[in-house]
Amino acid sequence: MAHDGAAELRQALDVIAAGDRVVFHCASGKDRTGLLAALVLSLVGVGEDDVAADFELTEAATDRLIADWRADHPGRRLVWPGYGRAPQDVIRRFLAEPTERYGSVHGYARQRLGVDDALVDALRKGLLNG
Repeated sequence: MAHDGAAELRQALDVIAAGDRVVFHCASGKDRTGLLAALVLSLVGVGEDDVAADFELTEAATDRLIADWRADHPGRRLVWPGYGRAPQDVIRRFLAEPTERYGSVHGYARQRLGVDDALVDALRKGLLNG
């Protein structure tokens, strides 16, 4: 998704940077949303440990996600043992890949998404206090 969805990620960054108030989400809040949130947090200077801790907060919804899945699929057995899970190591692996390939998350955003300093500044201005 970080590569195949590059255009969509860039579009989302533009919307977040331009928006006064923005909410973004996906079905469980960990895959697409987690990737975008980790990208935004990294671009505004949040450290990896805090990004990973933020991602892991989705674990609090795991039981609800499983209950919703079961309600939507009566009679079926959930066979994916990690369904609804958001352990820190997942987002850390996501953050490691662009660092290996582009030198950093910022390098990925610049080279793959076409993010420039003005967009990063707009994200910081819109999202950070102080």
